Amino acid sequence: MEKLKKYQKQIFTFITILLLLQFGIFPCLTMANTFANIVGGIALGILLLWLGIELYELVKQPSRIEEAVIKDLKTIKKRNPKQSVKAGTNESEPFVKTRKKTNKTK
Repeated sequence: MEKLKKYQKQIFTFITILLLLQFGIFPCLTMANTFANIVGGIALGILLLWLGIELYELVKQPSRIEEAVIKDLKTIKKRNPKQSVKAGTNESEPFVKTRKKTNKTK
């Protein structure tokens, strides 16, 4: 149901385009009347333009996979290269220096 809500606009748009093609455009193009054929051709061009814009907007939206990868990249914890992982230590604990600095006297 969640996917249906997410793509509700696109589903409605494509159903509308198909219905307009089936009951509006194709009958105009198959009539013996030249004026109806011209109107049907213009309407078909407008409908194809609308379909192209909707497909472009659908492709332009970032996918859920891309969003998940971006989120993971933002949350990756940077490792301290000076800290070596020793057996029995936990990586989630912060690195603590154990060596004290020596003061050099002159």
